[in-house]
This record gives sequence, structure tokens and C-alpha cells, in this order.
Amino acid sequence: MEPIDIYLMYCAMKAHFTSDSYDYFKYEGKTRIKRESFFKRKDKFFFVRLSHKYKEYDDIKNYLISNFIRNPTGYVATFDDKHFEEWIDKRADFYNIFSYEMSPLVKDFEPLFVVKNNNHPKLLTEYLGKRISLETLVILNKLVKFSKKWDKEMVDDYVWQDTKKLLKNYEGFLTIDTKQYRMKLLKLIEESS
Repeated sequence: MEPIDIYLMYCAMKAHFTSDSYDYFKYEGKTRIKRESFFKRKDKFFFVRLSHKYKEYDDIKNYLISNFIRNPTGYVATFDDKHFEEWIDKRADFYNIFSYEMSPLVKDFEPLFVVKNNNHPKLLTEYLGKRISLETLVILNKLVKFSKKWDKEMVDDYVWQDTKKLLKNYEGFLTIDTKQYRMKLLKLIEESS
């Protein structure tokens, strides 16, 4: 990919992760940003470096995604190859990671989603405490659809609002076989009984 195309993809993803009105998938990664604006930037060399390091479209897209989920308001100069490598490793073994993260939680499955006395539900505290990953949260939301309920119960909770925005924005980039994960989750619940 050319550096200018990477820049345009970066702008689209940044808008997707930071703006409430822009959806990367709805607009197919296109924005109103003009190609000419690239040449006025003082940080062009970051996009040039990326174009030399990663040749494939998917690698560049995944590089940007892996850094935006770490820091949704991120700036390309602060992006790190380490985040991309960790994300690739995690993605390759995510089925096992999901199983590992959910194993200690399935014994008391229903209470994971309960909001009591304006406190965060256990699932959210597990995510905030970095004991489960964002990917596990995305999968559980696809399977259980807890976010709509939480929206009603935590309307003014800015922690949930920020987490929900990241969850929603990241969800479209994950291709997950929900049937496979549903079967795994049911098996884990059954084994914990």
C-alpha cells in the first residue's frame, strides 16, 4: 500500500473509534479527507515507514486496529509494533484464551451480568481488572446481548459508556464463529456444574 492510502485508512479508523457519527463499515472506510492533506502533514514519514514495513492491506489494517483498541484516540506516532504482534498472537489462539478466561466465571454465570445498587456488574469489573479481554466481552455480548440491558441500568456511568463505545467499534473488525463459541460456553457451564 502507498503511504497516502495508509494515511486515509488511519483517518477513517480514527474517526470510527473516536466519533459517534462515523461508522467505518457503513462508509466502507471512506472519509471526506482529501488526498492532498497528506502532503501538508509533518508526520508523513510514519505512514511511509508503515508502507515499507507492512506490505499487505490486512497487515496494515490489523496494525491500526490493534493500536486503536489500546488507545482509541491514539496518534500514529505513538503506535507500537508490539501491540500488533501481541494482537496477532492473541487472535491466533483466541478460542483457547476465551476458554481460559471464562472457566473461573461460568460457575456463577447469570450473576456476571447483574447490575446491583448502581455498582458495575462482575463481568465489567473483570474486564476493567484485565482478567478478561475485550474480545471475550465482544463474544459474550454477541451471545448474551447484555449491552442493551446495561445501557438502561448504567445510563450515566461514563466507564460503561466508554467501554461500550470501544466494544461496539471493535466488534465489526472481529470475525467470530458465534456457534462455536456458544457451544464452548455451554460446555464450560455444563462442566462447572
